[in-house]
Amino acid sequence: MAADANPHGRVDDDGTVLVHDGGTWRPVGSFPDGTPEEALAYFERKFSELEAKVTLAEQRLAAKASSKDLSAQVDKLLQELIEPSAVGDLPALRARAQAVKDALPALVEAQAQENAAALDEALATREAIVAEMEKLAAEDVTKIRWKATGHRMTELFEQWQNHQQTGPRIPKKTADVLWGRFRTAKNSLEKARRAHFQELESKTKESKNVKKALIEQAQALAPQGAEGISSYQKLLTQWKAAPRAQRSVEDALWAKFKAAGDVLYQQKAELDAKEDEANAGNLELKRSLLKDFADILTLQDRDAATARLRLFHEKFGAIGPVPKKDVRSIDQEVKKFDTHVRTLDQEFWAKNDPEKKARTTSMAQQLLEAIADLESKLSSATGKDKESLEDELETKKAWLAVVEG
Repeated sequence: MAADANPHGRVDDDGTVLVHDGGTWRPVGSFPDGTPEEALAYFERKFSELEAKVTLAEQRLAAKASSKDLSAQVDKLLQELIEPSAVGDLPALRARAQAVKDALPALVEAQAQENAAALDEALATREAIVAEMEKLAAEDVTKIRWKATGHRMTELFEQWQNHQQTGPRIPKKTADVLWGRFRTAKNSLEKARRAHFQELESKTKESKNVKKALIEQAQALAPQGAEGISSYQKLLTQWKAAPRAQRSVEDALWAKFKAAGDVLYQQKAELDAKEDEANAGNLELKRSLLKDFADILTLQDRDAATARLRLFHEKFGAIGPVPKKDVRSIDQEVKKFDTHVRTLDQEFWAKNDPEKKARTTSMAQQLLEAIADLESKLSSATGKDKESLEDELETKKAWLAVVEG
């Protein structure tokens, strides 16, 4: 008795399982130890396995998987579907597998374009990395900031390695050329960096020797107190002229040298404070003197103002110094007196310059003679001549008024 629950398969009485494939019934096997239903179900499961493979191929096509891998998968699947030992709609399943096969050329073309674009982008990325490393290598080594440049070199090398590992595969010949350029630039920078730090180490050693000696000399000035400041300043000039050490070393050396100077300046500050305290009374005396002689600013007589200013300076000089913080304000008040008297002096000489007086007298005489001549001519002139002479006479008189002040 045959089982025919599946329209694509049946089981004959002898236990042979057949599949309806391409218009004919084809035997696919037998299941002697089971019932017809079990035999048919076994070969239906085989069909489901094949169908799952086709479905997977369709999904990979939709996901744009590697066309090379997918093509191999579909070719193998089509071979399995020629006369498989399975029960199901085999023609439909073959059609689905063939549809995937037929879609592969378009996928191959699309992926070729994508790969070409990705390769162009990868080449551009590698070229940019190489170009930046070459730019760093082309800089004037005397102006390179090695901390920042060294950090950037490390970043570029990491970018190169990451791109090499994760980016699209670049043709070996092109990749070798790019790597050669990158390595040459990188090696050049590393060589320059080693030379820089060797020179820096040499300078640091020299600087330490020179500045340690200066520190010892500066510290030896401590017993001199404020009187040692002049010698310390000479040592400071030598310090500035000496080569610089590495930053951390330089800072430590400078701290010791400065501390030696601070000892001297602290002693000077203490002396200055004592002097200022002693001179505080002078400040009040000078302020009082400035008030007493404030009338200088109102005097307009040169001789009187000069005499008054001379007396002021005699008394002012006899008082003595004021605290240093007040020197500027006192000097500014004194300067007002000096400026006022100097202005009176300048005005005096502007009016009483002998040469200027002589020039003024000569010009006035010439103008008087010209006016007399014009008045003589005017007495007999008529018409337009008279008008012209009158205008000229008026002009000469105006000039005379200016000259005579």
